[in-house]
Amino acid sequence: MNNAQKLHDTKDFCSRRRRGKRFFLAFLAAAAILAMPRGLRPKPQQSAAPARGEGTTLEIVVVDEEGKRLPDVLVAVPAFRSTTSQAGTCRFSLPPGRYSILISKDGYRGRRVSVGIRPGQTTKQRVKLQKLPPAPTPKK
Repeated sequence: MNNAQKLHDTKDFCSRRRRGKRFFLAFLAAAAILAMPRGLRPKPQQSAAPARGEGTTLEIVVVDEEGKRLPDVLVAVPAFRSTTSQAGTCRFSLPPGRYSILISKDGYRGRRVSVGIRPGQTTKQRVKLQKLPPAPTPKK
């Protein structure tokens, strides 16, 4: 066997060995996932849109300290944003679950509230915003 043939055989052996390593690592990863308890396994990605018949409506009503409804308030639910109507309300169609909602308006202290919604129900959440005190005027 000459030197060129030995070199070729060595390269071929290393290539097969690398392929074998990759297969072995992929096998170990699959075995590890299958060995996990069901609750810990990675879940397939779900779309944000609710399945037909499972949708729920979340209605947010934003009021000031006196109970008057506030228009044009920014309401943010994960992946969605809206502003309240002149009546101080906005609606979201969401799948059932628990959501953290951020409510903010210029001149008011923003709020974050957590709301749980159930399948097939309309959940109404009333949120009161507190007016911020006026900014101090600079002295001359």
